[in-house]
Amino acid sequence: MFCRQCGEKNPDEAVYCKNCGCKLKEEIKKAEIIENATTNQNTNNQQSTTTSSSSSSDSSTWIGCCLCLIGIFIIFAIIGSF
Repeated sequence: MFCRQCGEKNPDEAVYCKNCGCKLKEEIKKAEIIENATTNQNTNNQQSTTTSSSSSSDSSTWIGCCLCLIGIFIIFAIIGSF
């Protein structure tokens, strides 16, 4: 791992630069935060996609129920005309 301040090569497990004393692990923490934010955003996108598809199926169910009620009404109308 190289130091951002002075460019000194340091061991990968080093927390501080052996030359200037600058903290080295901040870069890893920032990368983890960005990675976690991306993961959370992907999860939210998947949840909204799931919600959209369930709304579509709710709409289909509603239309199916209306058609059944109309069919039942027509059958009663035909039977009542005799």
